[in-house]
Amino acid sequence: MMSALFAQLPPVCGPVRILSDLHLGHDMSTVRSVASLRPLIAGAARVIFNGDTLQERAEPFEERSRAMVVELQEMCQEEGAEAVFLRGNHDPTAWPLELVDLLEGQVTVTHGDVWLRLVSPWSREIQQYRPIMEAIHAEYDGAARRDMAVRFEILRRCRLALPPSETRQRGHSLAARTGLFFREIWPPRRPWQVLKVYAQLPALAMEFVKEFRPRSQVLLFGHTHRAKVWRRGGCLLVNTGAFVTFAQPAMVEIDQGILTAWHLAEKAGAWQKQRVMTTWKLPGSL
Repeated sequence: MMSALFAQLPPVCGPVRILSDLHLGHDMSTVRSVASLRPLIAGAARVIFNGDTLQERAEPFEERSRAMVVELQEMCQEEGAEAVFLRGNHDPTAWPLELVDLLEGQVTVTHGDVWLRLVSPWSREIQQYRPIMEAIHAEYDGAARRDMAVRFEILRRCRLALPPSETRQRGHSLAARTGLFFREIWPPRRPWQVLKVYAQLPALAMEFVKEFRPRSQVLLFGHTHRAKVWRRGGCLLVNTGAFVTFAQPAMVEIDQGILTAWHLAEKAGAWQKQRVMTTWKLPGSL
């Protein structure tokens, strides 16, 4: 029996689109208005928001974030697109689902922090909170960790052990962005930790696929904010980036058996497809 945390989504008639890390309402989010997302929603039969849509635990942003999520849900309804929300580390209890499978398990979508032992190893507070998370991991033996529901329970507890992100950008001017840049690269270990995680990502993602989704040909995730594509062992891995300062978002679209990953760009106040990152032929259609 499949856990309530996971679902195999039924086919729909029309394009399925996947976005991640909108961080609605956060100072660092590049989504200034929900209306700017309409071109990405229009024409879709289903849109999967793959984690970190809502700033659930960050008090300075939560009220605005929740209002924007409601607006997003209403816009999806107006456009006739089914909205599916998955949990991320910034909205760890807001939605019931952690992972969904499409095309009878050939495509898997999850936020991407489940294969990172410390959730966000680049966090400023990681040294303070590492012992708490290591203690959580120590409660589960190897046999238990081979159960995917247990792995996500460990993740849930570790997510809640970390404090919410309350980084302030203080506007969108060059001075504000410059100030944010210097805050983001401090302490000096942070950039190195980020690069280390980036280097390990494809291997960690493939370990997850081999252990829990061996039939999957495609794994879609976000979390680390860098839009990128890898091909490993006959499997396509796509990170859909993030809608935040210093990152570029991407979108995956699956239509008539063809998967296309697009870099996105904001033009005239609206987010639009910019250029193709990759295409991948899937058997069947969604």
